[in-house]
Amino acid sequence: MSWNIFLLELRLLARDKSAWVLLVLFAGTVSYGISNGKAAGVRVSDAGEGARDAVTKSHNNIKQALRKRAENSGGQQAAYPSDYVASRGFSAVMPPAPIPALAVGQSDLSPPSEVVSIFGSSKPAENRAEIENPSHLLSGSFDLAFVLIWLFPLFLLGLTYDLMAGDRETGTLRIALAQGISPFGWMLRRSIARSLPLVIVACLAVLIAWSSSEAEVAFARAAFAIGVVVAYSLFWIALSMAVNTVAKGAASAATALGSAWVLFVLVAPTLLNVAVEATYPTPSRAELVAAARQEALVVEKKARDVANSFYESHPELAPKNRRGMIFSQRLIREQEVFEAVSPTIEKFDSQVEEQQATVAKWRFISPAIAAHEALTDLAGTGYWRYRAFREQVEGYEKAITDHFHDKVHRGDGFTLNDYPLVPQFQFEEPDNDEWTSRAGVGIAGILGLAVVFGLWALVGLRSSRMGRLSA
Repeated sequence: MSWNIFLLELRLLARDKSAWVLLVLFAGTVSYGISNGKAAGVRVSDAGEGARDAVTKSHNNIKQALRKRAENSGGQQAAYPSDYVASRGFSAVMPPAPIPALAVGQSDLSPPSEVVSIFGSSKPAENRAEIENPSHLLSGSFDLAFVLIWLFPLFLLGLTYDLMAGDRETGTLRIALAQGISPFGWMLRRSIARSLPLVIVACLAVLIAWSSSEAEVAFARAAFAIGVVVAYSLFWIALSMAVNTVAKGAASAATALGSAWVLFVLVAPTLLNVAVEATYPTPSRAELVAAARQEALVVEKKARDVANSFYESHPELAPKNRRGMIFSQRLIREQEVFEAVSPTIEKFDSQVEEQQATVAKWRFISPAIAAHEALTDLAGTGYWRYRAFREQVEGYEKAITDHFHDKVHRGDGFTLNDYPLVPQFQFEEPDNDEWTSRAGVGIAGILGLAVVFGLWALVGLRSSRMGRLSA
């Protein structure tokens, strides 16, 4: 009997033209979201490679000049000043995300590369190199994650909102319940049958997004992403079942489920965002830039005194020529400005970290928040991977500064043989245990919410209420 109900519901769904329209529309939005995600991933990858190529071209010019000088000097390789090489900067590029087509995430806000120079440590990191529409950045990108989080529930509810309420209105519910099956089992099978085509399309979309990735661990990430999609689907199916147990008609069920979608997908994330920003406000980016500029002016005025004081403390680093003095004083000013603005930068970073920790703690007030956090994390475009990149860039900046610091002050030369000794940036992906743990907790939390509404439906559909349900 149970399988007959399931198969019958599938046959009825196949004959429903409106269901086919919904399925085609959903497939179209999914395809468009994947296309946008792929395009965004290509832009990010191209931007990173462009930055790397620009720095490489600059250093190739230096190498070519060094070779020419060596040829003109009879085979003796003439040296460039190390300050000249260090001021050109070295590239730090983050590899493409494991599954960029799954979610754009923070890739449209955070740079995929940075040029690390000894004369750039005091400047706050600029997150965008090109002009972007602020309203577009605020609303987010229309990617696969957007479709799955925002639109997927609407398509599911469109097929499941009148499972019992509609039959109650038409009078067919009594006939169905008279067949000897429990009300909960009857509705559960109908719910799964009607939502199954959409869930399959959503899971296939994740696999298609994964197929465009070349990362070794991408399949494991895709498997977790499918788990997120299934858990998210079960939440909305359980919610639809719970509402159908109390709704007196299809219209009231649709209204209640539409209100629930607004609450969980729109209102709850917005309120959490407002609460987090109010609790842990970050210093304004304009304030940070202004502080750096103001401190630069102050240091500029006392630059000579600062330089003299530095060389009195470090006489072994005093440059031998005036040109070296210019770069050396500039490096001293950079360090002074950096120390002055460091408290503001640290406050900014700590507040952002507190915001993210708070969101992670309270994300289960809405399955949409938990699912979005999990999908962006699995795609490799979430907060944690970009945070790891930022921390590694800071370490690379320190390594470059330490490598050239004494050389710049002494006015040392630089030859082709010195290039292999310069520290190179190599991004280290976060441990798999980190993202698997976060994704696992996210899936478990969403399933927990689904169980709550499933129990509500189970209680409301117990056999002792059969008469009231069919009335």
